[in-house]
Formats: sequence, structure tokens, C-alpha cells
Amino acid sequence: MKSRLLSTATIGALALVPVLGLTTPAAASNVYACTTGQQKEFATSGWNTVVNIRVCAEEDDATGAVRATASMSWKNGGGNKFNNFDLHLRTEKYDVVVKGAVCDFTSKLNTVEAGVVECQVPWTHGVTPGGITGDATVLSDVKDDGAAEARWDLGGSDTLVQ
Repeated sequence: MKSRLLSTATIGALALVPVLGLTTPAAASNVYACTTGQQKEFATSGWNTVVNIRVCAEEDDATGAVRATASMSWKNGGGNKFNNFDLHLRTEKYDVVVKGAVCDFTSKLNTVEAGVVECQVPWTHGVTPGGITGDATVLSDVKDDGAAEARWDLGGSDTLVQ
């Protein structure tokens, strides 16, 4: 009986070694400045498609690199409703573009009823601190609506505190 208790106690102690005896380096936490969700309803065939976009500026704590990111969700998509839906995302410093990216979400909106997608500008290194924001514009063309491509200028993120 003693050896059984000892082995149970030993196993219990060994199970705690990784928790008590070993430490792991803390993960770097990035700094974000984001907008609230910005929503727009597009008059499309069938149910109108509703899109919500959140724009952020992000700084990598470990390297000091910065970038813009955006998260877009939608409902009532599918049904091949758009000729085009491009999100133009920009990392800006005092409203001057540092780097940008274009994410074409036409296929996703046309084939998936509801979802979430991400868009990211590549990291930019060596930008002096201050004035960094994320900003975005959507260029969309609703299929068979008789109108030209439309522009939706989203509000930019707050300034990153660096």
C-alpha cells in the first residue's frame, strides 16, 4: 500500500514540474487601434447583402513593424450578386500612405451566404513612431443594378500609440 501511495504522489509531483519548474518566454503582444464595425447594406437581388468592416492599425511589439488589417463579415451573400467587391486597405502615417493592399472578395461574397474574411497590408519596418493609422475604401459593383462602380470610404482607425 505504501509503494502505491508513493508512486501516486511521485506521479502527481512530476505532473507539476512543467508548471512549477519550467518557464516559457512570454509571447509578444501586439498593439492595436481599431474602428468599431462600419456597416453598409447593398441593394442586391433577393435579400440585400449587409457588410460590416472593422479597420485596425497594428504594431508588432517585438519588431516595431506596423501594418493595417481589416476584418469583414457579411450576411445574405451568395447568388452571384456582385461584379466586383474590392477592399483597398492602407497603412498610413499622418494620412500619407505608407503601404497598401487590395483584397478582392468578389468570389467569397458571390458564393458564400455569410462569412468572415481578413485583409492585411504587409508589415512595414523602420517607420518612426507616431501617426500610424489603418484606412480603407471599398469599390463595389452590384450586378444588374444599372449603376456604375460605387465607392465606400470607411473611417480610419485611431492612431496607434507607439
